[in-house]
Amino acid sequence: MSNKQDNSVAVLLILISAFWFSVYPILGKVVFAGGAGLSTVLLFRFGISALTLWAITIWREGFPRLSLKSWLSLWLMGGVAYSMMAGLYISSVLYIPASLAALLLYAYPIIVTVLAVLTKQEMFSRFKFAGLIIATFGLVLVLGVAFQGINILGVLLALGAAFVYAIYILAGNKVLKTISPLVSTAAISTSAALTYGVIGFQVSGMTWNLSWGTWMGIVGIAVSTIIAMLTFFEGIKRVGATSASIISTTEPVMTVILAVIIFQEHLTLWQVVGGIFVIAGGILAVISPASKIIRPVNSSVH
Repeated sequence: MSNKQDNSVAVLLILISAFWFSVYPILGKVVFAGGAGLSTVLLFRFGISALTLWAITIWREGFPRLSLKSWLSLWLMGGVAYSMMAGLYISSVLYIPASLAALLLYAYPIIVTVLAVLTKQEMFSRFKFAGLIIATFGLVLVLGVAFQGINILGVLLALGAAFVYAIYILAGNKVLKTISPLVSTAAISTSAALTYGVIGFQVSGMTWNLSWGTWMGIVGIAVSTIIAMLTFFEGIKRVGATSASIISTTEPVMTVILAVIIFQEHLTLWQVVGGIFVIAGGILAVISPASKIIRPVNSSVH
């Protein structure tokens, strides 16, 4: 296959990944409306994903031989950081439109940039500064200067998810360099599933008495996650993480479109413009020629 054909396939794979990740907050609204609890939804999401990914990992790569330190690092990343991010993000759709939640989550590239500069993992540059200004301006437009008509708790949950995801990426930049994407995502999914299993069975309780439609929605969340992760992996192999990260910014756009079609959600013109600025600012920070780019390369779970 020629490079041009290979790149075309890669773009298609990453667009497929972005679409299936965009389904997550949409189905989240559906299953919550059906009475499902957070622990139940995420236990099944990560549990089914983990079983599938481990089967594929062992089939393709054999059982991984990792140090105890690596296993513990993956455990902390999945059981604490990633599970927190996933919970915050999907919880935000209880209070704000899924379209708005998706746009706010994509503030994470800018948060990564700021934290990376502050911790001296990256050098500051004019690209980064421009990206920061553009994205901040975009957030102001998305939220509105006075937050009129917007649920503050929902906004804080979505931005909290972006912040935790940024920390997760920075930590993963060091931890995951020597671990394959398939292994790291399988391990992170496993620890996240165990976290929500413990929370569900010991703390908040599990919701079992659900309709078949709600259970199908929960299974749909798991299946969409698996498809999204696998297609993202394959796309990265062909075009690399930088291009994959940029193409994946189509995800919030797809979420907005789905939310408008399914829930009749709507954003104001200024919110749409703000969302474009948020995404553009993140892209500008990612493509900065002076940076040592830090990206979610090895664990493409949203």
